[in-house]
Amino acid sequence: MQVARLKPRRNHFALSALALAVVTSIASATTPIAAPGMREPGLVSFSAGQIPLIQAQNDYDAAYMLGYVHARDRFFQMDVLRRTASGTLGELVGASALASDVQLRTLGLRRAAQATWSGMNDEMRGVLKAYTDGVNNWLRPGQLPPEYSVLELTRAEPWTPVDSIVIGKILAFQLSFDLDVDYTIRLGAYQRAGAASGFNGSALFFEDTHRVQPFDDRVSITAPDGTTAAKVDAAPFWESMPMLDTETVALAQKLKDSVSNNPVIAPHLRPRENRAGSNWWMIHGSKTASGSPILANDPHLSLGLPAVMHQAHIISRDPRYPQPMNVSGLAPPGTPNILLGCTEAFCWGLTTNPLDVTDAYQERFVLNTFGLPTHTIFQGRPEPVTWTFQSYFLNQLDGVNDNVARTNSIGFTNGGVTITVPRRNNGPVLSINNDSGVSVQYTGWGPTFELDAIRRINRATNLNEFRDALDYFDVGSQNFAYAGRDGTIAYYTSAEMPVREDLQANIIDGTPPFILRDGTGARKNEWLSVVNPQPNQAVPFEILKSSEMPQDVNPASGYLANANNDPVGNTLDNNAFNQLREGGGLYYLNFGYSSLRQGRIDRMMQSLLARPEKVTLDDIKATQANNQMLDAELVSPFLIAAYHNALQSNWPELKALAENPRVKESVDRIAAWDFSTPTGIEIGYDPGDTPEGAPPTDTEIAHSVAATLFAVWRGQAIRGTIDRTLTEVGLESHLPGSSEAYVAFKRLLDTFPTRHGVGASGLNFFQVINAPNAESARDFLLLKAMADALTLLASDEFAPAFAKSTQLNDYRWGKLHRIVFEHPLHGPFDIPGQGVHGYQNVAENLPGFARAGGYESVDASSHSARADTLNDFMFSSGPARRFVGEMTPLIHAEQIYPGGQSGDLRFPAYTSQLTKWLINQYEPLYIDEAEHQSQVSGEFVLPFDPTLR
Repeated sequence: MQVARLKPRRNHFALSALALAVVTSIASATTPIAAPGMREPGLVSFSAGQIPLIQAQNDYDAAYMLGYVHARDRFFQMDVLRRTASGTLGELVGASALASDVQLRTLGLRRAAQATWSGMNDEMRGVLKAYTDGVNNWLRPGQLPPEYSVLELTRAEPWTPVDSIVIGKILAFQLSFDLDVDYTIRLGAYQRAGAASGFNGSALFFEDTHRVQPFDDRVSITAPDGTTAAKVDAAPFWESMPMLDTETVALAQKLKDSVSNNPVIAPHLRPRENRAGSNWWMIHGSKTASGSPILANDPHLSLGLPAVMHQAHIISRDPRYPQPMNVSGLAPPGTPNILLGCTEAFCWGLTTNPLDVTDAYQERFVLNTFGLPTHTIFQGRPEPVTWTFQSYFLNQLDGVNDNVARTNSIGFTNGGVTITVPRRNNGPVLSINNDSGVSVQYTGWGPTFELDAIRRINRATNLNEFRDALDYFDVGSQNFAYAGRDGTIAYYTSAEMPVREDLQANIIDGTPPFILRDGTGARKNEWLSVVNPQPNQAVPFEILKSSEMPQDVNPASGYLANANNDPVGNTLDNNAFNQLREGGGLYYLNFGYSSLRQGRIDRMMQSLLARPEKVTLDDIKATQANNQMLDAELVSPFLIAAYHNALQSNWPELKALAENPRVKESVDRIAAWDFSTPTGIEIGYDPGDTPEGAPPTDTEIAHSVAATLFAVWRGQAIRGTIDRTLTEVGLESHLPGSSEAYVAFKRLLDTFPTRHGVGASGLNFFQVINAPNAESARDFLLLKAMADALTLLASDEFAPAFAKSTQLNDYRWGKLHRIVFEHPLHGPFDIPGQGVHGYQNVAENLPGFARAGGYESVDASSHSARADTLNDFMFSSGPARRFVGEMTPLIHAEQIYPGGQSGDLRFPAYTSQLTKWLINQYEPLYIDEAEHQSQVSGEFVLPFDPTLR
């Protein structure tokens, strides 16, 4: 996840101040630990890499010991997460976090967490309370991580159950929240520009530049029960949509400006850009060599240090249940159950399903004399809002320990009072401009019970119990993959999808749900009140029935896959609002998906299943390490064709580009390329490398150079067509996101034989003065983009990587495609950085590790499609865990994650799994208790004794 970048005022980052000694262990206590709050004695033993085996007599004690271990290994990370989500980060890091605190406090994740605690069942309350007691037991001796000395703090606030809930809330928020203002601003600008210049601005937005149709057309399953293949027989909604008024656009702009620098909220302005993603795919046992199902999963999150996940193996022999709980896998520190893992009966995986569960509304207010709203106006009548007064405290960082003081710099209208609208699921008012403003309705503002869903999954013993648990997963929608020892593979989509009033009437009244909507009741833009409650429903609105959510069990194809793609194909015709629900209304899930990772996975799965040999676990490992760029496979033929067309052209300008020897060599290299992305350098990390590294082969170098050439060409091609055309009509400040622009570019190439580069708006995106025809103009722009890319690669901008060389063989991908694993405090905590743990940067002015991968590759490591500077090709998110498992009678599972168990850089476990992660190797995931116990070293044991005081 993203957190605010922490900026202490003093530089305390000298290595000597942190006493970076080599320490052999962080778990050497073998004497019993006093455990007030535990019910019976328990034991935590550690295998290599500090992986805990927790053995408890009941579920509460299991949570207690997990809380203790999480705090011991990751307390600073937990503290940052709870404070970021709660809007109290300034109490930890000082004034640099104040703006973020105001905005997160206004959003109200902490309010929602408190409401969840109030509505939670007694069993989950008990688990959270026990986990909290375990965390606070570790805190009691006052042993804090080294970051606290940097921040001049000698103590930390005790943990509470609501802290765990708010961490769950912010994780769900980051996977499900969309702030619909950026699209509002762009649509308004396109409409105004079209009116001024004589083109169709709405068509420019919806058809040309912000298509909901994905780049590739692979889906996960056919439509679920409860939907129909019937389409609404009507013109696209945008043809009759009104022009946005200037007040609406101004409100959206004001809100965007206020949050554009917030690392938690800003990503939610851009629906398709730099959002968390994931992959999973499953093969049925009828298709595998072992006869057992195989599951692969790699959730994609922010890659920082400490790692976003923590590994544990939990055994609970709670007598209230017929079977012990045996669950092994990963949990976000601060939460009491395994989020991703295996039981003795099954393994499960997750990918984010981007349901549209957020709507932003333009409200009309009644104001008091201070300029604060007291009411909203709905259908001509005032409705009271609620006020919450806020106080903010800041760590002074003035050389005095524990000097945290209240700040009085926040006025009532700037965050001192939080305004919430009851009608909006108690959603906040995020922006006020005189008597108008923006509120946000989101399914996560109220009580939701995702943590309880995960607890129930940990306790499940079969598919039915697993499926029942998902009824409690209310927000932060996930595509759940299930692979069982009984041979079953299954896919279920979780979370509660609200039904909009106008969509249920088969229309869009005004703007669609991803544009700022009317909040006054003048249009049918409300969420319908619940009439047909679903099992264990949490939100107080009508939602889609569970049967309408994407799902499948044991498909005839023999496999299932999802990679944040459109699961059932609603958007393949570029209209998310023209498919009907069986019982009436429009079947709407979301307006935009990823597609290229699913496209590659689906092609690989079909290829594996088409061969005579059955699928093995090693086959699946190879697919998980795949770094071929599908976009290059689909788009490079247009570039190659342009080159060959140019050779036959009589137009001198085009012929000259084809005869440029560096352009020719570039196109030849791309034509011979297999679309893989090896680093091409000895210091790089590639799948199949040994930890010691190896020089690249000639083939790897050739593919590495082709990857560089195509990646830089891609950005120049988008800039020379989409961006140039929009700039010429005055929209240079309102360009689509890079992924949106790339989809638009590909669409124009695909439709060129009939449309000749002219969009639905009437704008020609391939217009070149003096070109003899449209085809020559297209070819000229594609080849010019390659010439521009070559000029750029030899320029001063790329000199730290390529020393201004004009020799193409010097353009190795690993010099550009790099990652730094960043800690919130940076300095020596970053890896690689100052040589801690033996890791080094690629070069003095090339920070990070060189890694294979690229734009929307399966082994996720993406960057902007427009990238054109030295560090634009770096990435910061990717597989937070790679997992493969085979559901044999004794489940065989392996995983790896980037970092290690410890959040303390003084210990080897800070990075103990990182090298294997970098080269796509795995470590065993122990599920069998005896097998894990055999890996435990006797000195690494923590006995917990509740009788000790």
